[in-house]
Amino acid sequence: MYYQAESELGLNFLKTLPAHNESLVFSPVSIALVLALVHTGALGNSKKQIENSLLNKANCNNCQFVNHFSNVYRNLRQGINGVEVNMANRLYLKSGSTAQRKFLSAIAQNYGSEARALDFRTSDALQKINGYVKTATKGKVERIITCQDSIRSANGLLINAMSFKGGWEDGFPQLPGKQLFHKNEREGILMGMLADSSIRGYSSDDYFQVLVLKYVDPRFQLSIFLPKQRNGLNDALKKLDNRRFENLLDNVKPTFVNTEIPKFSIDYRFSLKKNLKAIGITEIFSDFADLSGITANAKISEGIHKSIIQVTESGTGTGCSFASPAGGIGSGVSPAAAPIGCGATVVGARTIKVLPIVRTGNPIQFKADHPFLFALTYLNHSVYMGVYRG
Repeated sequence: MYYQAESELGLNFLKTLPAHNESLVFSPVSIALVLALVHTGALGNSKKQIENSLLNKANCNNCQFVNHFSNVYRNLRQGINGVEVNMANRLYLKSGSTAQRKFLSAIAQNYGSEARALDFRTSDALQKINGYVKTATKGKVERIITCQDSIRSANGLLINAMSFKGGWEDGFPQLPGKQLFHKNEREGILMGMLADSSIRGYSSDDYFQVLVLKYVDPRFQLSIFLPKQRNGLNDALKKLDNRRFENLLDNVKPTFVNTEIPKFSIDYRFSLKKNLKAIGITEIFSDFADLSGITANAKISEGIHKSIIQVTESGTGTGCSFASPAGGIGSGVSPAAAPIGCGATVVGARTIKVLPIVRTGNPIQFKADHPFLFALTYLNHSVYMGVYRG
């Protein structure tokens, strides 16, 4: 019923980011799952605002909400053929604070999470948190907290981290030389390109060409939304709502395509509080927050989100993480936001399959030499989303 929830959240969230002038990447799924964790302990309007923002005000009950996001969590972790998605979900409470038993049971069952007491003033607090995240993501996200002082006065810390690695179903040859990428009408940059002529997933409408690259687990795919008008991304994004997004992905067909896309990497970090407020999640950050299902007098003071993506001839590596100091757990103090570090990996090179291509007519030209939107999806759930501008 809500399979498009993460894509809709991603597109709404994109409008709150500076996508008109810089490259960026974020994880709608990761943001949705950490909000689902908060939703478990939220009551009243605090709970309703999360539901409305994640499900675009669709009618739902708590059971439907939990079933959807717990299924997303479980299914994402079941990659095949070497595709891996690893997640870390945990709530840390200040020593002496305790979470409600019902909350602990629910987050363990639905999101593979738990809550642990920790003395944030000690030097090993940072090591324990980062050690847990590194282990849970199999070393892909090495650090989520980079500064001890940033958590010293915290009363609670909500941790969510996710990493992805996957090789292409059909990789690209390594090519010498570089091609011009037009960052805007006046500025360009020479870049290494991924290029071939082969059967790829393709669709289009009045505003976008869409190229779909499948991973060795074909449920995962990277889609490049290239504006038909060079340097027309800003105008095209204004036309991209969830219906157009889903229609473009639903209408993808195997097509003979001459492909040129840049090899690229993006490392992007931002504060979540302002962006979540912009999409309607305001109360959990205020003195009116009702998170009593977690513990008494709880509110979220801030959140930090960081994602990394790297696209090469052999595949994609990503990492993303989120940390939210939960102010007010225990004493009502709102600590400063914790900075985050995050790492990415790329799957090793694999043999490129050579398949016979039936050439019927001229191939479609897909030349991504100007800014585009991209989305890494799992069965059309948006795992990562971003904009590349060179």
